[in-house]
Amino acid sequence: MPQILTFTANLLAETTYQFGDWKSATTQRAKSESFQVGGKGINVSKMLTRFGAYNEAICFPGGPYGAICLDWLKQNKFRVRSYPENCITRSGAVIRSERISETTFLGLDSQVSTQAVEKCIADLSEHTNHFVLAICGKIQDWEDSQWDSFRDFIQSRRTECHLAVDTYGPALKWLLNQKPELVKINRSELESLAGDRAETSTPDLIDALAQHHSVRDWIITNGAEEIWYKHKKAPSQSLAPPKTICVSATGCGDVFFATTLNELYNKKSLSLENTIAKAADYASRNAAKPTIAEFTLD
Repeated sequence: MPQILTFTANLLAETTYQFGDWKSATTQRAKSESFQVGGKGINVSKMLTRFGAYNEAICFPGGPYGAICLDWLKQNKFRVRSYPENCITRSGAVIRSERISETTFLGLDSQVSTQAVEKCIADLSEHTNHFVLAICGKIQDWEDSQWDSFRDFIQSRRTECHLAVDTYGPALKWLLNQKPELVKINRSELESLAGDRAETSTPDLIDALAQHHSVRDWIITNGAEEIWYKHKKAPSQSLAPPKTICVSATGCGDVFFATTLNELYNKKSLSLENTIAKAADYASRNAAKPTIAEFTLD
């Protein structure tokens, strides 16, 4: 069973405020508040832990918010590989109300230093056993020099390192050329890769990408709409996720990704269709709850 390492570049110190009602241009007082650490890799690690899958969360918690995040992660028994040197962690707020749809406010992206990335890569380079490196969420400032050692590691990685990708933007375009085993993105990210062909059907876009990139498994989600997937050279297929009343969409894609990782790498599922059906089920259950990865697994 390979160890799964989740990689979160854009960590988030997230406070949720609960209101009976709220409106702009006035002072609002919350009825309650709670804190958690956000970031896609953190959510993925939380779900993997629910499955009993050994995992570690790679992150870069720096500055005042970074210290708060690291303390919360330790209190909640996450296995963490943290690299805080000269980093600054962003903050954000989730506003929930009995009458208004949930709204999220995010601060400026986290800052990750060259020193922190190099220390992270030094640790990864010493990893001799098989492991899955799951790239989760945005890698901000991707084209800047602080990520040089990370790019070098990916390009020259040993066969013991299995690469799984759920990101977007410039990092996604680069990682597609590094022969990842698994790519999970949503429809809007697929369109960003397609350029002038953005209006083309999803299966045709997947097939076009598969001709130019060596990827074993493609998964394209689209909120509550059908999920498209493709295994190696097999035709693209689709599956409709279960219907649910959505309370919060936050973290649903991360629950989906974590379930997929657990099924493919820990349970050694030979059926991508069955894997996606289970992942879609759990993502739908997550959508029906205001929290992340805290639904029943029965």
